[in-house]
Amino acid sequence: MTISYLTVAIIILILIATNLATIICMRGRTEKLLDSEKQKYDKEKKEFLHSTLRPMQEKEEQKFRMAEANLKLLEHQEELKRQKLEMAEANLQLLELKEQVEQEKERSDRLLLNVLPERVANDLKEKGSSIPECFDNVTVFFSDIVNFTKLTSAIDPAEVICELSDIFTGFDRIFKHNHCERIKTIGDAYLSVSGMPEPDEKHACNILKAAFEAMAFLEKRNQNHRMKWQMRMGVHSGRVVGGIVGIEKYIYDVFGDTINTAARMEHYSEPNKINVSSETYALTREHFTFKERGSVEVKGKGMITMYFLEGVNP
Repeated sequence: MTISYLTVAIIILILIATNLATIICMRGRTEKLLDSEKQKYDKEKKEFLHSTLRPMQEKEEQKFRMAEANLKLLEHQEELKRQKLEMAEANLQLLELKEQVEQEKERSDRLLLNVLPERVANDLKEKGSSIPECFDNVTVFFSDIVNFTKLTSAIDPAEVICELSDIFTGFDRIFKHNHCERIKTIGDAYLSVSGMPEPDEKHACNILKAAFEAMAFLEKRNQNHRMKWQMRMGVHSGRVVGGIVGIEKYIYDVFGDTINTAARMEHYSEPNKINVSSETYALTREHFTFKERGSVEVKGKGMITMYFLEGVNP
């Protein structure tokens, strides 16, 4: 049986078409497989990125948030430090102000004690007032410089003030040491008491010891200074009233016949002598040495027995 060329060609064409169809079919299947694999890859890639990069991103976000939190914490700490510094500066200023107030208070207290007895000054600070008091057992000292007006007429006033200040400063130390209270100075006169405002049973002895030491101080001072001063001193014991005079400028003053008699004792004394009344003599004769002067007529007082203080008994 003879097969023609046409038949062979048709068979070949059929085979080619069949192979081509198979190839096309396989290509389609391959493309689908590739698409499926690509989708699977994309899915796996997405899942990988999600499972791997997401935690990393979250960690970075956490780090960023922590960094922000730390920055805020540092800013807060800096603010606290600044506030502490401001508080420290404010406390320092308060301490300095408190110290200044205390210094001013101490200065005011010292100034107040310079013009008022301590108890009276305390009454003023605590109560705002001080009631006058009567003291039955007080000894009064009064001194005056002999020929003061005449001696100072040819001296510069500033030098006179310096001299008085030096003498009375020495007297202040002596009388304070002997439990006496300086009341005031009037020009060249010096007034001191013992037994007020705090009672003291040794008031007469205190004043006489102070007077004796004050006279020794003056005599020793005269040996080393150009100006030679002489003083009359008088002492008397008795009843005294003490109180504050004035409301704008406080002055503590003493009143009564005892003060006047002490002034008379000074007036009837002699240069560099301590003249003592019989009342003071009676209180102190066992502790001191005296020279009796006899009775002296005193203006406004009549005859008064007086004594010169000679020394302190051992």
